Amino acid sequence: MKKIIWTIVVVLVLILIGAGIYIYNLYNTFDEGVSSSYEPADRERSDLRKEDATVDDSFTVLILGTDENKSRAEKENLGGDDFRTDSMILATFDKNDDDVKLVNIPRDTLSYIETEGYFDKINHAHMYGGPSASMKAVESLLNVPVDYYVRINMAGVVDIVDSVGGIEFDVPFDMNEPDQFDTSRIILEQGVQELNGEEALAVVRSRRVDSDLGRGNRQMELVEAVLNKVKSSGGLSKIDDLIKVVADNTRHNFTAKDIRQLASYYAFNDISFDSTQLRGTDYWHQSNGAYFYRADDEHLYVLSNTIRSILEIEPSEPYDLLQLRLGDYLVPYEYMDDYMLTEHRPEMIPYYAEDDYESSYGDGFETEEFNYEESDIEGEGDLEDTTDGEYDPGSQSQESENTEEQTQQNNYNNNGTDNYNDGTNNQQDGYYDDGTNNSEDSYYDDGTGNQDEYYEGSSDSVNNDYYY
Repeated sequence: MKKIIWTIVVVLVLILIGAGIYIYNLYNTFDEGVSSSYEPADRERSDLRKEDATVDDSFTVLILGTDENKSRAEKENLGGDDFRTDSMILATFDKNDDDVKLVNIPRDTLSYIETEGYFDKINHAHMYGGPSASMKAVESLLNVPVDYYVRINMAGVVDIVDSVGGIEFDVPFDMNEPDQFDTSRIILEQGVQELNGEEALAVVRSRRVDSDLGRGNRQMELVEAVLNKVKSSGGLSKIDDLIKVVADNTRHNFTAKDIRQLASYYAFNDISFDSTQLRGTDYWHQSNGAYFYRADDEHLYVLSNTIRSILEIEPSEPYDLLQLRLGDYLVPYEYMDDYMLTEHRPEMIPYYAEDDYESSYGDGFETEEFNYEESDIEGEGDLEDTTDGEYDPGSQSQESENTEEQTQQNNYNNNGTDNYNDGTNNQQDGYYDDGTNNSEDSYYDDGTGNQDEYYEGSSDSVNNDYYY
C-alpha cells in the first residue's frame, strides 16, 4: 500500500513539475511573442487626453485589417505600413459596464488625413503614415481619443481562426472568392456553417454583392465570433498557437503586461458586445467622379459623446468635430489652411445638439444592421461579381475591382514614378488627367483650366506629384 501511495505522489510531483515547466515556457513564449509584435505609435498619448490611457480603466483600441499578403509584399517590395486598410473598427472597452462597443468605419469614409493636409478616403491614411495616421484620422472624424491599435494582415485572419479550431458563422449569400494568395478559389454556400481560416477570410473580404457596408457588418461579427471562441475552453487550450499568430501577423502598441491584464479580465468577466456601423451617404467628387462615403453628422456627434462618456472625458460640442465644423467646405483633395482647421465656426447650432433633442440613433449603437437589399446607399460601383461562372486565375487581380480603386492599387506606392490613368489616355509624367486636356507636368487639372487651383502631392507623401 505504501508503495502505491509513493508511486502516486511521485507521479503527481512529475505532473506538477511538467506543468510548471510548460507554464514557464508559455510565459516566456508569451513575452517573446508580444515583444516581437510590439510597435509603438509615434506619440506618447492622444492629444484628446490629459493623462495617459491605461487598460485598468476604460480605453479605445483601433482594429486595422490590411490588404497585405506575402506575395504582394515581396513582389512590390512593400512593408506593412505601405498597405491600405480594408477594415477599420474602433473598439471601446467599457470597464464599468463590462461592455465592448464596436464602431465599423467604412473604408471609403471621407476623413481628414493629417499627413497629407486634405480630406481623402480613410483607408488611405494607413499607407500614408501607418497605424499612427489611421489613429489620427479616426480621432479627427469622431473627436475621441484612440489609445491603442492592433493591425492584422490577411494571413493573420486565417491563422487566428484556424488556431481556435474554426468558428460558426452565418454566411449571408453564396460566395466565390480568392484565397489569401490569390491562387485558388474559396466557394461557400449561404447558411450557418463552421468556417476555417481561409473561408472566414473570404467571407470578410467579399463585397461584390452587398458592398463595403455589408462587409463591415461581417467583419464585426467575425471579431465577436473569434473573441467568444477564444474565451471558450477550446480556444484557451490553444493559447500557445494564438501567441505565435500574434507574433507573426500582427502589430500593436500593447505591452506584455497590458495584454496579460486584459486576458485575465476577459477570462473572468462576462463581457457583452454592442456594435454599429457608421451611418452615411454616397458622395461623388464632382471633379473626377471618385466615390466617397460621407458620414452622417448626427451619428458622428452621438457616437462621439457616447464614447467620451465611457472614457469619462468632457462631451463634444458639435463643432469640436471637424466634419461638422467645415460642413459644405469639406471637399476631397483640397488643402485646408489653419483657420479652417482650427477656428472656423458656423453661426447656427445644429438641431441635434439642442438640449431637449432625442436622437433616433439613441446612444449611437441603437441602429439596425445594414441591409443591402433595402438600402439606398449605392456604394462604389463596378465591383466584379465572380460568384457565378468560370474563373481564370490569370484573368484578374486581387479584389478584381474595375474601378478607381484598382488603378490606384497599382500605383499607390511607386514614389511618383508612374501615372494615374483614368482611361482617357491624356497623360504625362506626374499628371492626373480628368479628360479636359489641360495638362502640365505635376499638375492636377480640376476642369477649370486654372492652375492656381492645382493639386500637387505633399512632399511628405509617397504619392508625391501625382493624383491618388
